[in-house]
Amino acid sequence: MSTAAPPTSYDLNFRLLGVPVRVHPFFWLFSAMLGLSGNQDDLSLVALWVGCVFLSILVHEFGHALMGKRFGGSPSILLYSLGGLCYSGSERTPWQRLAVILAGPGAGFLLFLATLIAAGVVDRISPVENLAMVLRLMGLPHDPESYFGGRSKLGDGMPAQAYFMMVQINLYWTIINLLPIWPLDGGQATQVVLSQVDRRNGVRRSHIISFLTAGALAIFLGVRSGSLFITLFMGYFAYTNFQILQSMHEAKRFGYQQDDWWRK
Repeated sequence: MSTAAPPTSYDLNFRLLGVPVRVHPFFWLFSAMLGLSGNQDDLSLVALWVGCVFLSILVHEFGHALMGKRFGGSPSILLYSLGGLCYSGSERTPWQRLAVILAGPGAGFLLFLATLIAAGVVDRISPVENLAMVLRLMGLPHDPESYFGGRSKLGDGMPAQAYFMMVQINLYWTIINLLPIWPLDGGQATQVVLSQVDRRNGVRRSHIISFLTAGALAIFLGVRSGSLFITLFMGYFAYTNFQILQSMHEAKRFGYQQDDWWRK
């Protein structure tokens, strides 16, 4: 399915809603490493984190897959390292490709809303209290009374931990994934739109935007948060897009131009 993650004897393989799914062992490893960085003394929380990451990314990829099936494709899903890939190959136009791309973040956002609704039904948390807790997680101004009201209803057990993990993963990942940085979904969507506005230079300009955005965020977020992971994460994207721009420059010298890039 992917040269980046060749099949192994330790893969988890299953079908869901008619879509084949393969989970590479590195997916569990990297998810656990992220969980250990925040919950080093509690392996049960690490296991809960891995489960929440698995569910969240699977739902995200199924957003892509089900939209691909809508266009007559036979999608398959791979989960590996820090994310996932959905292979569809059904898109006949750039706008169908755009719909498939945006369906992933859309599914993640719906899962975020479903988490808030479940908390409202099970723990009687009001929309105002849910909003206050979400704003608190994002470090934004919020109503302390509403926050502590919702927090007291959640309690301190595993369901409360699952709530915060699901909110954090699906809200943050949806926002990050919509940034205009290739190969994130936002970067791919930007590429589709720019290529239709400017068929000659749209793809190249999308990679320029990706390079500048990722580079700026690597510096800004790295300094502000002090997180080496965020710096390396965004720095990797900046480097990847720089390499692509270099390759496009070399290809242009030899008169090579690819017109069906959006099918990739």
